[in-house]
Amino acid sequence: MAQYSRKLKKGIRWWYKFDLSGKTYASKCIYLTKNEAKKAETAHYEELNRQERNPSQKPVLSLLEAINERLDYVLTKKSKTYYRDNKRYYTILVNELGDVSIEEVKKNHINAILLQMSDRLQNEDKDNYAVNAALRVYKALFQYAIKSHDLDIKNPCVGIDMYSIDKHMKFIPPDADIEAVRKLCDTDQRLLLDFVKDTGCRISEALRLKGEDVSETHVILYTRKSKNSNLVPRKVPLSIHVSGEKRERVFKRWTDIPRFLEDKVRSLEQKPWSWHSLRHRYASLLSKEGKPLFEIMSLLGHSNLETTQIYLQLL
Repeated sequence: MAQYSRKLKKGIRWWYKFDLSGKTYASKCIYLTKNEAKKAETAHYEELNRQERNPSQKPVLSLLEAINERLDYVLTKKSKTYYRDNKRYYTILVNELGDVSIEEVKKNHINAILLQMSDRLQNEDKDNYAVNAALRVYKALFQYAIKSHDLDIKNPCVGIDMYSIDKHMKFIPPDADIEAVRKLCDTDQRLLLDFVKDTGCRISEALRLKGEDVSETHVILYTRKSKNSNLVPRKVPLSIHVSGEKRERVFKRWTDIPRFLEDKVRSLEQKPWSWHSLRHRYASLLSKEGKPLFEIMSLLGHSNLETTQIYLQLL
């Protein structure tokens, strides 16, 4: 058994890690002193030891406990949007089943919840995207709980098929609509709009751009696949003039996704489109020009071809 320190923004904090019965246990980095971490480690070790000696007294993990543990993990490792989606789907799960033991949740329970969601969406003339998203979230929840607590149960989501979805062509705004929006923009807004249109970047990549990432012919874009993952660079051609201080953000006016685009689209009573629509437009134009699929994948910053193929459609 051992204790370790880590320097955080709020100061030095301690955590512990130990092995028992072939499994590693580690605490959060929350203890103020090494002695405090050591006491918590000893208490945790003794509790697990007692449970090993008396299996019948081992506490049963409740659904709500499993959800809270999973949400803590998602909050640390994933994006805020993914966290909110998880929380919404878990609320549905608890409202339907209550805070039961996780071992009591069966496949028929999950199927009933998903079917109810699908029926509601069909009544609203919507596809089953949310149903499939919920299924993925539930499957990850049970898999996380089973792995974390070494539970001898089967994941109730295994074997449940994804719901069918009617595929639709993604709407790409015509040039006339884009130009109409540009006329309502101020100089900064117009430059951001033109940059996203010209590079096909994610809006988060545009807001992350620094002056040192820009040259006359190309730009280096950085993306992060998940909250704590490394930034991955890629080189994309640039045909418009963009500049900024070397170590400062080019579009420093915004720190979060700008809302002016959707406001102007709505004011013009256009068919709804967003920053991401410009990314689909960029991919479609590359396809129309006959660019190889692998080159398009590289320019979009995708990890696999399947994702790129979703983007490709003729204008």
